[in-house]
Amino acid sequence: MNLREIASGLRFPERPVAMPDGSVVLVEIERGCLLRVSPDGAKQVVAQLGGGPNGAAIGPDGRC
Repeated sequence: MNLREIASGLRFPERPVAMPDGSVVLVEIERGCLLRVSPDGAKQVVAQLGGGPNGAAIGPDGRC
């Protein structure tokens, strides 16, 4: 298997979820946010969660 780094500088990433569009959604515990990383490495904060979030998951309704 070939691995490819698509993002660096993440602050304690936890529980990445692969999305249908090729992006990855994950929680950055130190920043207290939900982050989307695009296949080209672009990072977008989806939500500021506060506290110490510990992972992301997609529910049966398709929401994170």
